[in-house]
Amino acid sequence: MVIDEELGVIPQSAGDVLGVLLDDVTCSEVDANRSAARQAQRVVEAVEFARRHPEIYTLRLRISQERVRELCAVAETAARDLPLLWQRARDGFASMHAVGVVVTAAGPLASPVDAPQELRDAEAAALARLDRAAHEWVLTCSAAALRQRAKKLVDRITGDTAARRHTRAMADRHVSVSPAGYGMSWLTALLPTHEAVAAMRRLSATAKHTRKDTREGRTRDQIRADLFSAWLRGVGTATAVQTKVFVTVPVQLLAGGPVPVESASIVGGDSIDPLTAKQLFLDARGFRRVITDPVKGVVVDMDRRTYRPTRAQRDWLTLHHGTCSRDGCTRLAVDADLDHDRPWATGGTTDLTQLRPLCPRDHTIRHRTRVRYRTRPDRSVQVISPTGYTSTAPPPF
Repeated sequence: MVIDEELGVIPQSAGDVLGVLLDDVTCSEVDANRSAARQAQRVVEAVEFARRHPEIYTLRLRISQERVRELCAVAETAARDLPLLWQRARDGFASMHAVGVVVTAAGPLASPVDAPQELRDAEAAALARLDRAAHEWVLTCSAAALRQRAKKLVDRITGDTAARRHTRAMADRHVSVSPAGYGMSWLTALLPTHEAVAAMRRLSATAKHTRKDTREGRTRDQIRADLFSAWLRGVGTATAVQTKVFVTVPVQLLAGGPVPVESASIVGGDSIDPLTAKQLFLDARGFRRVITDPVKGVVVDMDRRTYRPTRAQRDWLTLHHGTCSRDGCTRLAVDADLDHDRPWATGGTTDLTQLRPLCPRDHTIRHRTRVRYRTRPDRSVQVISPTGYTSTAPPPF
């Protein structure tokens, strides 16, 4: 050992050094867990206050509304039903992810709202049993091991069978899409195992024969991905997908002139490479020309003749905004509501200078609360809460 006046005792052996590093990692993890639990508790308190005072809203959190809901659900359930585990989180010895794992596993233990007292007592006893076990497991188990142990204990308590568990899991089947960057996305489906395996076998068998027939340079995985996309889009069939996808393609790219690599993009989404953009243009049966001002022929001023915007107006606003016009909202404009800057009921007009895309959630908040939605000259929307908080436009990157 070497003694330093400022650092104290400095270990010399490799084992001592590793021990100090691991201790520091553990302390940092405890601090992070404690901070996350404190944040969740404060979010719950803020939401409870808002429920008691619905005329006041706060928009200062730098987390999504879905994340707020998740934090509230996990923290409220853990504090009510799993107090020992929740105390572990508040002390920093359990992460919010681990608490969420146990809260999710405890779902089958819940009794119906109108359940008799004996069922409520049985639920409380089962939750207490899970709480006692989980607050010990969380000290030594990984998230995967914790999930497995909690699930087995809940199954043992409820006497659940594989058939009943499969029935519940079937209710959660869904399809989702998420961006992967560089003009690519993940398309994910939760399906029954036998259907997923059968689909994969068909993809593999077809890909195998396709590669033998064409002798092309694609790999087996690439052929499977191409087949998967073509089959779902109905390529070559009478029911081929007709969904409209907005893509901006610089005219210089089509003419072969020099343009920035990321000039072409899916509106409201990721950039796409020039080759893909050019192919989309060549494959399109028709296209709408977009310059720096509204397209010729688009009706931009409807006065008071009609409340509903035209299809051309919706297309233009989708291209112009890409996403919901509210600061920080990333929901696509193609799925948004077109909101009148000055409400139609008070004399607003249906023209491009008075319309803005707002996602259904923001559209509802704008018309049913005291939150103000103010349009800037660039057509982005600033949000001002009754408490005085004002949103700022996100950086242009």
